[in-house]
Amino acid sequence: MAISSPGVGSGLDVNSIISQLVALERKPIANIQSQIGSLQSSVSAWGQIKAGLAKLQDAAGQLATASTWQALRAQSSLPDSVSVSAQTGAVSGQYTVQIQALAQAQSTRTTAFNLGEQIGEAGRLEISSGQWSGGLFTPGSGSPVSISIAATDTLSTIASKINTADAGVRAVVVRSGNEERLVLRGANTGQTNGFEIRAFDTANNLVTDTSTGIGRLAFFEDGGGPVGQTLVQNAADAQASVEGIAVTSASNTFDNVLSGVSFTANAVTSQPVTLTVSDDRDSMRKAIEDFRTAFNDLSRTIRDLTRSDPTGQGNGPLRGDSAAIGILTMLRRYVSDSVSGNTPATLNEAGVSFDRNGQLVTDATRLDAALANPQGLAGLFGNGGVGERLRNFARDALTASGSASARERSLQDTIKRKNQEIDRINERVQRTETALRAQYTMLDTKMAGYSGLSSFINQQLASWSANKR
Repeated sequence: MAISSPGVGSGLDVNSIISQLVALERKPIANIQSQIGSLQSSVSAWGQIKAGLAKLQDAAGQLATASTWQALRAQSSLPDSVSVSAQTGAVSGQYTVQIQALAQAQSTRTTAFNLGEQIGEAGRLEISSGQWSGGLFTPGSGSPVSISIAATDTLSTIASKINTADAGVRAVVVRSGNEERLVLRGANTGQTNGFEIRAFDTANNLVTDTSTGIGRLAFFEDGGGPVGQTLVQNAADAQASVEGIAVTSASNTFDNVLSGVSFTANAVTSQPVTLTVSDDRDSMRKAIEDFRTAFNDLSRTIRDLTRSDPTGQGNGPLRGDSAAIGILTMLRRYVSDSVSGNTPATLNEAGVSFDRNGQLVTDATRLDAALANPQGLAGLFGNGGVGERLRNFARDALTASGSASARERSLQDTIKRKNQEIDRINERVQRTETALRAQYTMLDTKMAGYSGLSSFINQQLASWSANKR
């Protein structure tokens, strides 16, 4: 007799019995899951330490970089008129600059057209870049740019074609009342960035009549002087004097006049402007403060994560972790190192020291004194100094085989093994449950058979007793 529902034959609550037995088999999983949760907290904690190490590596690396201590600051006595910047190679000092003229781009305009008027003649324009001098045009090294013009083209159409051709000029249409003019301007300033425009008809003949048709767009040298469009402005270099020496620039920026110093003319000056180049102590101080902040943040993070509370309530997720504590110990040791033969020889001498809580603090007076000697700080932090040692230690800890990465990977491997253990328990529990159900099904079947036999015997006894009477 088949049993469709466990317990029918035996009268037992089979499902409840099996559930309780399975629950007992699963009980170790809860403990393992708790262990995994603790391990994951540790992995997260190591993630915080690694992030702190990365920031410290960057900050210490900045201190170890020679250019940090070569940083220069440039100031102008009239920054609205002359702006200045300094790069590596600049020499500290003061320089006088005066601006006589700003750089200009060549600009021309056509005669007036009626609004929307067509040019009325097909052909092409040939635009050349070069230099005007005394009414004579000398083409530059580049090839002329040719632009096809249709008789039905308007000034707006022509401006679009010129701008699309990348011919070294920019075109715009200026409207006034019922008239409009085509205005052309060189794309770049400077005496050698002028332009000439020649017009050719459809037979490729030079158009010399600049009063009609396509000739109205021309601007070219003809017999010792320009003809065609009206010249609005010549292309010209910026003109300045540095320490009384005349200098020019095609743009308003002078890059190669003073070694390592670049200044830009923003306006003509009526009096000399003083440019001052000095050590950029602000950026140097910031590099030290950034390092101090990165070190203190990491130190505080490790201390909190490894904290041990006698009550057990405030334990950190890495309580007693020797790898984390070892990293902090080494960091403090490196910070306390000295550089033999250098002045300053230690961070303490440079105005950076530990307070009673193990945090780095700065002494403004001693730090200012140290900043007055950038080369001394370069020796303290770079070329085997404190900054380079800390950078290398942080970098090594973060490598795949480093202490931080290895510890994190070990924890992750343990989590993986714990999850595999849970999988094995689940598989065993599944097999156990299947076996229990099979056993109880067999018991139900037997009990059902016994129940049927009992009923039959009772019926026979009842019948025998009735017949006897």
